[in-house]
Amino acid sequence: MAEVYPLYFVLAGVIVYGAAYFLYARWYDKNVWEPDPKRATPAHMYMDGIEFFPTSKYVLFGFQFKGIAALGPILGPFIGLTFGWVPALIWLLIGNFFIGWIHDYSALFMSVRNEGRTMGPLTYELISPRARTSLLGFLLFYLILITSVFVLLCGLFFCLWPGSLIVTILTIISGLIMGLLMYRMRVPIIHATIIGIIIICIGIWAGGYTQAVAPKLMINPATGKPYLWVGMLITAIICFIGAVTPIIWWTQPVNYAAFWPCTAGVILIILAAFASPATGVAIEQPAFAGDIPGIYKIGVGPVWPILTVSIACGAISGWHSLVGTSGSARQLDVETDALPVGAGAMLMEGLLALSALSSYMVLTPSEVVKYVTKWGCFVAGACKLVAPMFGLSPDNAYLIAFFGSFLELYAITVEQMVVRFFRLALGEVTAGRPVLRAWIGNKYSAAAICLLVGGIFAYSGAWINLWLLFGGSNQLLAGLALLLTSIYLAKVRKPTAFNLGPAIFMIFTCEAALIWETFFIFLGLGYLPLPPEKQVGLIFGKPIAKGPLAELIKAGVGWAKGVAMALNIIFFLFGLILIVLGAIVAYDGFRSYFRFKRAPPEKAEE
Repeated sequence: MAEVYPLYFVLAGVIVYGAAYFLYARWYDKNVWEPDPKRATPAHMYMDGIEFFPTSKYVLFGFQFKGIAALGPILGPFIGLTFGWVPALIWLLIGNFFIGWIHDYSALFMSVRNEGRTMGPLTYELISPRARTSLLGFLLFYLILITSVFVLLCGLFFCLWPGSLIVTILTIISGLIMGLLMYRMRVPIIHATIIGIIIICIGIWAGGYTQAVAPKLMINPATGKPYLWVGMLITAIICFIGAVTPIIWWTQPVNYAAFWPCTAGVILIILAAFASPATGVAIEQPAFAGDIPGIYKIGVGPVWPILTVSIACGAISGWHSLVGTSGSARQLDVETDALPVGAGAMLMEGLLALSALSSYMVLTPSEVVKYVTKWGCFVAGACKLVAPMFGLSPDNAYLIAFFGSFLELYAITVEQMVVRFFRLALGEVTAGRPVLRAWIGNKYSAAAICLLVGGIFAYSGAWINLWLLFGGSNQLLAGLALLLTSIYLAKVRKPTAFNLGPAIFMIFTCEAALIWETFFIFLGLGYLPLPPEKQVGLIFGKPIAKGPLAELIKAGVGWAKGVAMALNIIFFLFGLILIVLGAIVAYDGFRSYFRFKRAPPEKAEE
């Protein structure tokens, strides 16, 4: 049987995404939203130098891409691979072509046409006060789930690949310097960028050196366990600062700086996939399967609806609507920049997901067993794919440090925005309640609450529960955002079918996924008999969840099992709350949509 190489499907992805941007997106841009380069954007109307300020489309593209691209499109394909690489590939291509970029572009443009309003006020205006309240509640629970997944993983990556800590610190310094050069000293963007890239290159070299000479720098020599709390504390400090400082002086330039090494990593993997027939790195995973050989003896659920929420980004992601409406819409210089920033960044995230999928596909079953985790398999697969192009060994310390940093930068730059959006949402919830606003609604308390609660949840080690709840809520948010844009388009008498069709598919799919996930969390509580094949990832299942709490349970610590049960109950309640709040927003949203569609024709609102 002839060997199959990553070249073929990566090339197909490049062609599909190119057609999506240059044919479909350009047609949609011109015929549905009709951008006007002479119309003032919120960045100019409300310029305050803090949240509203016009930004070069090149810088804003970097900010948008690094704002939307995190661990979802990198780690999600590993779970998606449970069904085989062909179903995962099909969802990545079809999902992004018909749903993903339309979601990102529409959310961004809707905010631009509504004075830079965020999801909460837009929901209040276009749907109902009840929908707005439900959406804000949904967002608070959703953002806590993201934090619970990302904060611990960021801390873990610092421990597993200490070189990534050096790269991250130098990337942050690079971003801060670029921000000062561009916004304080008025240095041309290209000159500031070159200086920043030089600093990042120094960081990559220093990180590789650190990885080579001290690979176990953050591992406890006595126990062999990582100093996880140290990595989590470093993550929390970085994200706290990013959440409470003006976006122009930290988040935007740091994300822009991180764009360069993160993009370089995608390009390296894509090029390595193109070169795979020459380097001899072939696909080792099955095209269709119920399991990943060597890891899962069962699947994580039915291909529908679980596949669409397992690959939580890369095809479609609700998180992107928050970045577009709360960030990029307030920085867009001219309306015609929305196409490359909104649609272009999402299609590039599709390439990121394809690069991650190709990294997993080249690992043999025995290598999957060796590297065990999603993140370990990604770094190993990326190194295996890229190393032959440079005549290097896959265990080269510099390559390992680079791809470890690749994971870290994708995660931590988004997590600082997660904390920012949580404190903004909590601020909206406590508005009009002076006491609550003073104690928990201020930006410092809100940011601290997000990081603390997320850290406690992450301590449980129930990765499957957390990831699938995050994926389900994330994709449901995408469906709700698509519905909101459909309502706006109906209000201003524009075509709605391109948004409404994807909205209906995503809402019903993700409600089904959340119901499925929440039911099996309930089974894990022990109130109903749980078949062995349904026990993966649950606190009391076999194998037991991994993490500090699981270690205490194994050691026989009495209180740990009670804490685990309490957390499982909380996860179950989280699932129920997300299902109910999402259904309320969807119900009110569809009513609002049909109300606007039935309204008598009138001049479209601009």
